[in-house]
Amino acid sequence: MERFEYIKEKINRFGQGHLLSFYNVLNPKEKEALINQINEIDFEDIEIASSQLSIPLNNKREIVPIEYESVLSLTDSKRKMYEEHGLKLLKEKKVAVVLIAGGQGTRLGHDGPKGTVSIGVSSNQSLFALQAERLQKIEEKTKSIIPWYIMTSPINELETKKFFKDNDYFNCNPRQIFFFKQELIPTLTTNGKIILESKSKISMAPNGNGGVFASMKSSGILKDLKMKGIKWVFFNNIDNALVQVADPLFIGFADKKGTEVSSKSVKKREPGEKVGVFCLSEGKPSVIEYSEMSKEESEGEKFTNANIGIHLFQLSFLEKTMDVKLPYHFAHKVIPSVNELGQTIRSIEPNGYKLEKFYFDIFQYAENMSVLQVIRENEFAPVKNRIGLDSLETARKMILQNNKRDKF
Repeated sequence: MERFEYIKEKINRFGQGHLLSFYNVLNPKEKEALINQINEIDFEDIEIASSQLSIPLNNKREIVPIEYESVLSLTDSKRKMYEEHGLKLLKEKKVAVVLIAGGQGTRLGHDGPKGTVSIGVSSNQSLFALQAERLQKIEEKTKSIIPWYIMTSPINELETKKFFKDNDYFNCNPRQIFFFKQELIPTLTTNGKIILESKSKISMAPNGNGGVFASMKSSGILKDLKMKGIKWVFFNNIDNALVQVADPLFIGFADKKGTEVSSKSVKKREPGEKVGVFCLSEGKPSVIEYSEMSKEESEGEKFTNANIGIHLFQLSFLEKTMDVKLPYHFAHKVIPSVNELGQTIRSIEPNGYKLEKFYFDIFQYAENMSVLQVIRENEFAPVKNRIGLDSLETARKMILQNNKRDKF
C-alpha cells in the first residue's frame, strides 16, 4: 500500500493522475504490471517534453550550408591515401560498427523486424544479410574481426536474435555480434497527457534513433568499446540497402580530417525531396529535417546536402556527450487509447504524439565536423515504402545496377 500511495502522489504531482483511473477494477496481476510500468517512467523528462509541444517551430534561427568534400573532386592519389589509411585503422582494430535496427517492416507489408525483409536480389537476401556480407568483405581485406553492435527494440528483439541464429549469423562470428535494446517512452495526447493503451497498460513507443547513446551507456556498450581500444564508431541504419559498412575510404577521410564527427551525404534528388539536410545552425553542426524547415529553406537551392544516416563518431566524443539530454521531436500519429469508460478507441485522425530523439542532434556538441558527399546511386537506396519511390523495388534495381558496374 505504501508503494501505491507513493506512486499515486507522484503521478498527481506531475498531472498524470488519470493513469490510475481504472486501478480499482484491475486484477492483482494487472495492478502490479501497471505500477511497475509507472515506476519506470521518468516523469520529469515527460514534463519537459510535454512543455515543448506548445513551442512553435523556430524558422528564424540562422542556418547556413556546411562545408563538405565530394568524392567526385578527390584525385586518385587522395582517394588512395584515404582508403589505405582507413584500412590501416581497421587492421589495427580501431573501428566498430553500430547498426540501428529497432524498427518493424509494417510499411513494407512485412510482418517482422525491418532487417528481416527480403530484398530479393539473390536467394531472398535480407537487409541484415546484405550488411553482414559487406562487413565480411572488409574483414577479408583487413584480416581482422570488426565488432558489430546491433540496436533492436523491445518489439523486435527476440525475432531479430532468432533470425540471426536461424541464419547461422550470416557466416559472421557470433562472438563479434552484440545486441542491445532501444528504450521505450510513453506516447502523449495533444495536451501532454500520457496515453493509456488499455485500462492496465500505458501506451509506449521506441524513443527514436537518438536513444542509441543512452542505450549504449546503460547496456555497457560504451565501456566495451573503450576496453577494446576503439577509436571510431561507424553508425548506420538498417533501411539503406546500399550502405558501405565500415567503408575504409570514409574512415580514412574522417581520421585525416581530425574531426570529432564525420558524416556521409548525397546531393538532394530535387529541391523538394523530403530529407534532412546538413547545415550550420547558429554556427553549430546540425541536420535539420525537411518538416522543421520553412518552405523556402526546404525547397530552395541553398540546402542540398542530404543526410543519409551514415556517421562516424570518435569514441572520445561519445564518452564526452554520454549524459547530454537530446531534445524530443514529435510525430503526430493515430494511437490506440481508452475513453473515460475504459473502452478501446482507435481514432481515424492522428490523436497523439510519439516522442523521438534524433541522433544528429548530438552534432551541435562537436567542436568540429567533416562531411563527405558520395554518389547516391552507389551508396543510398532507402527502403521506406512497399512500392513506388524509395521502396523495395527501387532498392533492388539499384543493387543490381551496382552489381553490374562492379563486374566491369
